[in-house]
Amino acid sequence: MKELVNQWFEQTAPFQGIVACGVRHADRTSVSKTWTDGYAEMDVENAVRCAADLYQVMLVNKIPMGRARWVYRGALFHCERRADGSCLGVFTPRDPAAVDLGGLERFFSEFQAIANTGAL
Repeated sequence: MKELVNQWFEQTAPFQGIVACGVRHADRTSVSKTWTDGYAEMDVENAVRCAADLYQVMLVNKIPMGRARWVYRGALFHCERRADGSCLGVFTPRDPAAVDLGGLERFFSEFQAIANTGAL
């Protein structure tokens, strides 16, 4: 599954307003991309690692998981976890008018679909 996620991640086109994004796999490996100065891949991977850790705590404590969003460095950091433990984090501007919200939804839907179908 990890290979399918990485292939999707590399081939997925950015949408308006995406600043950076990353995936943290259950085996603790990560991939990331940035489109804006000030978001080093290492920083993105660290943020997604922290989100993945939070989802693990939620799972242990039987707290329902869904999409989470934080303010991070003046941007919004959207995260979602799949059943296999992979976590996707996406940075966007705080101004919703600067973001293609449909593109953001598509991005997360495609990420979840890989787990459900084994392919895109």
